[in-house]
Amino acid sequence: MTAAVRLGELGFRLLPRDGWRSLALAAAMGLAFGAYMALADSLVFPSIVPEVQHVMRAQMTLADRLIFFARGSLVDEIAFRLIALTAIAWGIANLSRRTGSQVLWAAILLVAFVAYPLGNWTYFRALDASALTILREVALHGAAGVLWGWLYWRHGWLAGLTGHVSAHLALQPLLGAM
Repeated sequence: MTAAVRLGELGFRLLPRDGWRSLALAAAMGLAFGAYMALADSLVFPSIVPEVQHVMRAQMTLADRLIFFARGSLVDEIAFRLIALTAIAWGIANLSRRTGSQVLWAAILLVAFVAYPLGNWTYFRALDASALTILREVALHGAAGVLWGWLYWRHGWLAGLTGHVSAHLALQPLLGAM
């Protein structure tokens, strides 16, 4: 009988794998992704941007939104990467008796496209259930989850958090400008 896969064998770590280089990469990727999200909402999806996004922009200052989303990023990264991604990858590895990129990619995709929507069901339930809305959520939130999961796996949990927060540092000011 094969021994259970240990968490350490999956390659996850809390601190940045390559120190400041990992954090700089994560910040750059997050800023670029935040700009992509703002451009997508203003150019491709302007008719289906959720009402809550318009309300937050109208009722909260930029500083308040940045604080709100920094806290939300931290909560998401703890819940969906540190806990869910680690647990799902560990479960897949132990069920399949394998480790490696296939296991990690399967876990990243499950978290981004299944666990995240289920964990944010109230938000998703309030959206218009059109094909365009589903495309927006996959292209923006699903893709973000894949990116944050990849950063966690390859560069450490702190890099994933840095990328997530950095995305909002670009997204929130750009949403106000567009």
